Amino acid sequence: MLTAPTLFLITNCSATKRVASGDAVRLRNWQGSVRQRFRWWQHAIEGQIDGTPARDCYAGDAWTQVVAAEEASRGASRLWVVSAGLGIISADLPIPNYSATFITNNPDSVGLSHQARSEWWELVCDWRRKVSGVGSITDLAEANPNAVFLIALSSAYLSVIKDDLLSARLVLKSPDNLVIISAGTRAMPEMGSSLLPIDARFENLVGGARATLNARMLRYLVENFDVRKCNARKITKSLNITATELAKPKLFDRARLDDVEIAAFIHKQSKLIRKTSASALLRILRDAGTACEQKRFHRIYKSIHLT
Repeated sequence: MLTAPTLFLITNCSATKRVASGDAVRLRNWQGSVRQRFRWWQHAIEGQIDGTPARDCYAGDAWTQVVAAEEASRGASRLWVVSAGLGIISADLPIPNYSATFITNNPDSVGLSHQARSEWWELVCDWRRKVSGVGSITDLAEANPNAVFLIALSSAYLSVIKDDLLSARLVLKSPDNLVIISAGTRAMPEMGSSLLPIDARFENLVGGARATLNARMLRYLVENFDVRKCNARKITKSLNITATELAKPKLFDRARLDDVEIAAFIHKQSKLIRKTSASALLRILRDAGTACEQKRFHRIYKSIHLT
């Protein structure tokens, strides 16, 4: 008989994806109110018969770090994903080829306002709950009140599911069993000790690009703490001590490329990565030490993919 997991690892989905079956379902294809778009989206997603397990579909350096964190737990954890298009899902769930995000500067964004994104998330959660019985992190916490939840989210995703996390804190055996990594997120007093004090200085501890810091810190904590027996307060105390020994964040002096060079980069990366987006490619470009204004990059990307 399998022992129930004592550690849940939860992170947001990856914009970069490996091959997934079927044509991509893209949220940009529908306009209208939040409820109208969701109704069309739900119908399209449910129409996808086949799928690839989420852990094999998501790609990129951040996802690699998350999977490594799961492996480091030696079978004591379960990996779940916060997906703007699919809700709270197990990494083992087969998923269709899709594109939806909480990031506002993306054509597949669920909404531009916080109210729109929150409304969308409520609809996704209700739908996921009817499909699988688990529609929120609170649902997972209610079923596993003694577990530790180690969560790594970008600020865009954290802001949308904040209320769900606050509810989850209340049903866990201890609120400190909810541990949140979100570098760059401003202080959230309502989260108490759950939000760890992680900023860009920790790049000097775990290495890698700034865009992958949350995932790398997730791996670092699993590898260096017995997080199943630890809690947010103890981890915070240790991180505060570590932070005093870290150098200041790196300052980037990025080179600039002209439009032709940017276009060549996009062509090359699009061949290497079959399923990607303008935002994902821009992150790769910046991580390589090159500067490019977001609107300019998206304009060049769009001109290439429309030809």
